[in-house]
Amino acid sequence: MYQSFEVRNFRCFRELKLDALAQINLVVGANNVGKTALLEALFIHCGTYRPELTFKVNAFRGVEQVKVELGRWAETPWDGLFHQFDVSQVITLEGKDTVAGWRLVRLRVLRDVSELAEVMASLHTVGVTPVPYGLLRVSVATEIAQVLELEYTMDGKGGKFYAIIDPNGVRFAPIPPAPPFPAFFQTSRGRVPFRDEAEMFGNLQVRGEQDEVLKVLRLIEPRLRRLEMVVVAGEPILHGDIGGNRMIPLPFLGEGMVRLASLVLHIGNAPDGVVLVDEIENGLHHTVLTSVWQAVGEAARKFNTQIFATTHSLECVIAAHKVFSQTQSCEFLLHRLERVNDEIRAITYDRETLKAAIEADLEVR
Repeated sequence: MYQSFEVRNFRCFRELKLDALAQINLVVGANNVGKTALLEALFIHCGTYRPELTFKVNAFRGVEQVKVELGRWAETPWDGLFHQFDVSQVITLEGKDTVAGWRLVRLRVLRDVSELAEVMASLHTVGVTPVPYGLLRVSVATEIAQVLELEYTMDGKGGKFYAIIDPNGVRFAPIPPAPPFPAFFQTSRGRVPFRDEAEMFGNLQVRGEQDEVLKVLRLIEPRLRRLEMVVVAGEPILHGDIGGNRMIPLPFLGEGMVRLASLVLHIGNAPDGVVLVDEIENGLHHTVLTSVWQAVGEAARKFNTQIFATTHSLECVIAAHKVFSQTQSCEFLLHRLERVNDEIRAITYDRETLKAAIEADLEVR
C-alpha cells in the first residue's frame, strides 16, 4: 500500500505531495483542481514499467483519437500529460509503498535527433515488432519518430521503456515485466466491457470468492439471491436472481448495481494492489452511500486492497466518515486539493479533524 506519493510537472501539477496515505483515501476539491489527474498519476506509477498507460489515461477522459503529423513535431498523445503542455520538462512520479518499496518513474519526450537515432537503432537491433494501438490513428508525414521515454528506479535498479510513433505505427518497447502489484482505474464515464467484467467474475469464481460480490450487492438490493454470468448473443453479461421467474441482466437492475458490482469486482481482482475510482458516487443514491462505504471497507480489508476515490458529494464524504469512524479495520483519510496562487496543494484530514469540520459545518469539498 502507498504510504506517500509525490508528483512533479504532471497535468495541472507543478508539484504535489501527499505525505500520509491510508488504506481508504477520498479526494475532494473544486472542478479542475486535479482530482482525476492525481488518480492518473498514481495509475501510471502503479504500472512502473509501462509507457502504454500514458495513452490509456487519455482514453479514460474520452480522448481516443489523436492525429499525429510526424516530422513537424505536431502535438503528440502525451503532450497533455506535461504541466502547461511544456514537453521540455520531465514528469516525475515518486512513491513509497509496502509492496515494492520506494519507486521513481520519470517521463520525458525525446527531441534531440541524435538521441532519437540512437534509441531507434538500439530498438531495431533487437527486432522489435510494431504493435498497433487501437485507440490511436496516426497520419505519417516523414520517417522521423516521436518517442516518449519512461525511466524507472526501484530497489537500486532501473531501466528504460519507450512509447514510439513512427511510420510503422505506434509501439512500445522493450516488452515490460508485470507490474509490482495489480492496479485498476474505474472511470467516471462509460462502463467496464462485459467481457472484462466476466473475466473478473470468473477469477473470483475460481478462488471461490464470488459470493463477496453477492454480499455487497445485497446491501442495496436485499432481494438478490444469486449472481450468474450468462452469455446473451455471444456476449457474457452478469445476471441477478431477485426472485422472479427468470434471471435479470444486472444493467436492468439500475446504474447503482452496475457501478457497485464493477467496484467490488475490481477490488477482488486487485489483492495487495490498488483500485482508483473517479467520482465514486456516480449512479448511487445518497441514501445508500453508507452501505456502499461499508461494502468498500469490507472488500478492501478482505483483499488487502488500497482505494483512492474522488467525489464532489458532501453526502459521500459524511457517509465515509460515519462508516470509518466506527471501525478500526480500515484506515481512512480525506485529502482536499485546493489551488493557491496557481499552485495546487493537498490538505489531509484525519478522523478527528474531519469530525470537527463536519460538526462545524465547514466546507471540506
